[in-house]
Amino acid sequence: MNVILIGMKHSGKSSVGKNLASMLDRKFFDIDEIIKTLFYKNYPKKKSITQIFEIFKFLKEEKFRFLEAKAFFSIKNVKNASIAAAGGSILNESNFEISSNPKTIIFLKASIETLKKRIFENRKKTIFQDEKSLIKTFENRKKIYENLADITIQVDTKDIQEIAIEIKNKIDQRETKYIYV
Repeated sequence: MNVILIGMKHSGKSSVGKNLASMLDRKFFDIDEIIKTLFYKNYPKKKSITQIFEIFKFLKEEKFRFLEAKAFFSIKNVKNASIAAAGGSILNESNFEISSNPKTIIFLKASIETLKKRIFENRKKTIFQDEKSLIKTFENRKKIYENLADITIQVDTKDIQEIAIEIKNKIDQRETKYIYV
């Protein structure tokens, strides 16, 4: 079964995904990294663009979302992997239906305060110009994340290892429930 991590940018999807993959002895796929690979293949002279938000700005949303869908398609046959979805992947629900392989979708739920701290206080490069754009995106996506998720994990006060362990435990509980019911 694949484990797909969703959530806002800077919610910890990549870090937790790598940790979880290691813990469960699975492969790890980061949709942002696959998007970068596809982008450089299509635009070999744009190697100076190194951040996912720069690719988004360069391509504009429609072309970026198309590349994102291609990234999901490129791993459609993957089994038993940990996958970090891009923050906006949830805007195209078909990204999660490309593969017929069993999956559990995990929402890494970070509060707006945690996201602000991770992005603005730590001065991370991001698509969000200011707190207002972050809040608007957060509010627009929150329900979509919640509705798409099989499991929601609150991440505000936990470190990467704690989150990965909690996910593993919840997955184990789900698998046991389905086996013995």
